[in-house]
Amino acid sequence: MRLGELLSIPRLRLRFISGADQAHRAIRWAYTTDLLRPARYLTGGELVLTGMMWRNGPQDSEVFVASVVEAGGAAVGAGTALGEIPRDLVEACERHGVPLLEVPAETSFGAVTEEVLRLINRHRFTTIAENRDRHRRMMAEVAAGADFPAVFAAAAEQARLRAWVVSSTGRSVAGAGPELDGRARAELAARALSWPSFPRSTELPERALTVMPVQTRDSHPLAGWLLVCEGRHEDWEEEVHEAVAELASIAVLARSREEERALNDARHAEALPRLLEEQRQEEVEALLRAAGGRERGGGHVVVSAALAPEPRLADLARRVAGELLAERPGAVVTGDADVLAVVPVPDPGQAGAQAVEELRGELERGARALEPGLVDYRLAVGIGSTPRELGDLRGAAAEARHARRLAGLRPGRAQVIAGAEIDSHELLLASVPEEVRASYRERLLGPLLAYDRDHRSELVETLERFLEHSGSWQRCASAMHVHVNTLRYRIGRVEELTGRDLSRLEHRVDLFLALRLRGEAGLRG
Repeated sequence: MRLGELLSIPRLRLRFISGADQAHRAIRWAYTTDLLRPARYLTGGELVLTGMMWRNGPQDSEVFVASVVEAGGAAVGAGTALGEIPRDLVEACERHGVPLLEVPAETSFGAVTEEVLRLINRHRFTTIAENRDRHRRMMAEVAAGADFPAVFAAAAEQARLRAWVVSSTGRSVAGAGPELDGRARAELAARALSWPSFPRSTELPERALTVMPVQTRDSHPLAGWLLVCEGRHEDWEEEVHEAVAELASIAVLARSREEERALNDARHAEALPRLLEEQRQEEVEALLRAAGGRERGGGHVVVSAALAPEPRLADLARRVAGELLAERPGAVVTGDADVLAVVPVPDPGQAGAQAVEELRGELERGARALEPGLVDYRLAVGIGSTPRELGDLRGAAAEARHARRLAGLRPGRAQVIAGAEIDSHELLLASVPEEVRASYRERLLGPLLAYDRDHRSELVETLERFLEHSGSWQRCASAMHVHVNTLRYRIGRVEELTGRDLSRLEHRVDLFLALRLRGEAGLRG
């Protein structure tokens, strides 16, 4: 309630002695006291009613008013039952900018307190009703497909809140108030991925914020939204908590609609991998047009993505890929464990390489943002090397999958690899099933590893260094700080144990590939 509302009640006969220009000041309670220093009993926003029993001299007025101001009191109401209001109290209130009211002798402090309580309750019930009606209207708008950022901004502004919705990669979804810059959003998203519980108060430079997840039925931190509100939730009053809860429910509805739309698009496009394999171009084009909602001119880049081990939430990999490509209009994402996406880009040609590099950069930034949450999983993303026309997407899909398999073999919780980066032998290794790679690796290197373990020797390391130096005895011996004869003895043992002749190129290639497979297996483990 406002101070002016209280003074407008005729039967109370209250009047301003000073501070009439602050009639708009909010009052949250009334407190009666005759203590000289009442600060410790005040919590802020009170109309402090006093009979001035604390006053023994003019200097006491300054002490009393200063104590009220210290505690955040909103106004002072002085009763005249025991005499007129002294000039020193008026001056003290004017100095501190505190409104001073006269409570006439015929008006009891109890009557004033009762009216304050009545006005507060009336205001609260009116606000609740208005908020409920507004909330229902906005929920209906979002459910009907209204623009979520616009609805969210309007709801936050009406509630006088500064709030934002941020995705798991730090993408801006919606907001009201000064925009959170990209660095701040990325920092909040990274922190939230490692927090065990919510709501969570946190600090950014010169700003306190509260973060909570937008929790839908099947939401997951790696592919979800966060509601960020200014201020610490521990300091919020009940009205603020209610307003934030309303914003959260609007965001949950919007997120649920977004997840449902993405799931429907993925289901409509689930035949895409098969159609690409069968090279049914017209059906591919029709499917992409229907799923992406746009004409399919220009070029297309194929993206393959997977999480390992396979997540408990069946379509988590698709949701993560959808988040990584959320700012790419017309991108079609389908699949569950083995995700395939087709992303429209400018026409193939000179601009194609730049388009692929830009897409790769976006995917890398998003993947890095998710790394704090990739505790149980590893994210691997592969991209086709160049934009392709619709008729050539089969090869692009195969290339993207090979790149993704290689990304899964490289170190780190998240890897993004473009087809153009794959060396010939890496492409070969990535295309071979894991059980075949394991068998090949064990057959060639198993005897060397066993020998090194039993004899504490260094045959595997010697083989690696020998191949690194292209079979040069002198350069390899020098690099290893051993005599050439020692090196010859070790390589002889390698040849005996593996049955390979390292003077022959094809045998060197065999062992080189086996060593690469061993390194990839170690990194994967």
